[in-house]
Amino acid sequence: MGTTSKHSWSRRDFLKGAAAGTMSVAALGALGGCSPQQSASTASAAAADSGEAGTYDVMQELSTFNRGQNASAKAPTTPEEYIALKGDGVLSAGGGCEQLGIKPADFMLNKPAWLGDAPVVSDIADTEDCDVLVIGAGNAGTVAALRCQEEGANVFLADMQTYDEYDEYACDMACYNSKLFLDKGTPEIDTTEVFNEYMRLSRGHAHQKIVRDYAMRSGEMLDWMVGHIPAEYVEKYAKTSNYKGNDNFNGECCGQRSWPAMTQWRDEESNINMWPFVIRSVHAAFEEAGGTIKWGYQGVVLVQDGDAVTGAVFQDVDGAYHQINAKAVVVAAGDFGGNPDMRLDLSDQMRNLAWSYGNDRTDATSIGGMGRDGSGIRMCMWAGGTMEGGPRAGQAAGINGVPGFAFGGAWPCFGNDGKRFMNETMVKHGSNGYLDMLPEGQLLVNVTDANWEEYLSHQGYGHETMDRSSDYMVEEVRENMANYKTGKDGFDVRAFSRFGKEYSTVYAADTLEELAEIVGYTGEAKTNFLAEVERYNELCAKGHDDDWGCDPQNLLPIKDAPFFASFDTTGGNPSGGLCQHAAICTDGRYQVLTGEKQPIAGLYAAGNTCGQRYGIQYATPTAGNSCGSALTSGYCAAESVIEDLKA
Repeated sequence: MGTTSKHSWSRRDFLKGAAAGTMSVAALGALGGCSPQQSASTASAAAADSGEAGTYDVMQELSTFNRGQNASAKAPTTPEEYIALKGDGVLSAGGGCEQLGIKPADFMLNKPAWLGDAPVVSDIADTEDCDVLVIGAGNAGTVAALRCQEEGANVFLADMQTYDEYDEYACDMACYNSKLFLDKGTPEIDTTEVFNEYMRLSRGHAHQKIVRDYAMRSGEMLDWMVGHIPAEYVEKYAKTSNYKGNDNFNGECCGQRSWPAMTQWRDEESNINMWPFVIRSVHAAFEEAGGTIKWGYQGVVLVQDGDAVTGAVFQDVDGAYHQINAKAVVVAAGDFGGNPDMRLDLSDQMRNLAWSYGNDRTDATSIGGMGRDGSGIRMCMWAGGTMEGGPRAGQAAGINGVPGFAFGGAWPCFGNDGKRFMNETMVKHGSNGYLDMLPEGQLLVNVTDANWEEYLSHQGYGHETMDRSSDYMVEEVRENMANYKTGKDGFDVRAFSRFGKEYSTVYAADTLEELAEIVGYTGEAKTNFLAEVERYNELCAKGHDDDWGCDPQNLLPIKDAPFFASFDTTGGNPSGGLCQHAAICTDGRYQVLTGEKQPIAGLYAAGNTCGQRYGIQYATPTAGNSCGSALTSGYCAAESVIEDLKA
């Protein structure tokens, strides 16, 4: 007999209760160039057969292409000679898999250490069968499981966490045109514009179908999901982006389009993020619909019949192995942000930060990262799936994160010497590479004046801006700012940073001279600061930032007392990152693709296991799109699963 969930609570039980390891360091082999006279097939085959990391000899494989190999070569001296040399104008790309004599699936000549070989498990304690197996009971997996169960499938949902330990990080959920928003007065959004903006920010590297699903169907998904959450929870905890003081809805801001569409599930009195608790009601709805949850089940390897995926093997908290057979498997096991080897090898931004931090691999792998262990991604790759290429998107906080930076991208920023040094509206969450390059101990100062609330309405809805996610937070900011005190001690303001999760220290003064001294400007730096503010005000009056190109609507003068500042210094240690968004390639129906771009029968990916959602870099036209996109991918992946099961 198969084991069952340790806590198989029903929806009624839940509501009743409510009322009362990492592997060795990765060494990803690089594919070097080969001379026209040398075939790479022999070396490639040897490296591929070895299955070992670190066997690639860089010096031996250095390219000699066009290095004295053709003594009769002559550079063309006229356009006519060049055209004649190039022939008929038909372009051909050399150096591909066919020319090198290797198969696309073997393009990575060395298997990275973090991947290794698929484990073989022989001591299976028991085997169970279902129609749909969903691996990962986070946002995407829970939505996919519930939707498939409601469509009549017999669904198992497995998660590595136990019921008692379960904690799903999610706080901001961006979903466009949800009835939840529209009923609270948020304007209807043209989702084709949202779609186009996400594709623009991804530089065309994201999968258009996946991005389109998110932009155009996330509101539908949220309203469906809210229907499975107790009404009292929705009423009490769902805070939406409906700040009435803003007349800049759907406007161009901070170098990108921006839309109000974020929900936070937050207790107003304590300011605690309630989503990790609320999602348990969605689990309860799934179980009430007849679904089965396997808590404490860590995915180990997928089961295959030929190339088709037919289930998975799990290890429970006691070390026993269990096999679940299924007609379709949805892997929604998260990202690789919690795996230091994968993070260092696959996250371009985190790797750059690591090497700039002293070129020490030990220190590099110790950079903190929030996220999952990459097991879902590895399972898909062992089954034939392929990882999306780089640059790879991730939410990396970077070396020089400055939590005291309260004002984000709305007001001018001044550096160590008192001078303004950047386009403030280009500072984006997850891509603060410019700030990451600043030396340790550099002073960063944001400044505004008595018109701070008017200026607030000109900000976008992305990260790195003051919070305006809902009326209650703005009211708290008003109260804190109204009770400001001048001097070097500063005063606390809630909701100025990290969407109301923390307090920021803000400093006030009656003159700019006093403010300069409070933040630490003396001598020449103080003189520079006062001159820069004067220059900045001139640019605001002109309506064009000749110096740094700041978005004109964010050129907001600093002229009326009291004056406010938030400041901090850059740090010297890598601060790690949030989740990593690069993952497994799918076909737009969320079916996992092989290296030959063929769908793997029975295998689907959603959430942070599904790649191609952001292309080269995470971006936020609306804060909370990571969770919103993950939820929507689970919702839409379920449709593909049901469609294929019925075919």
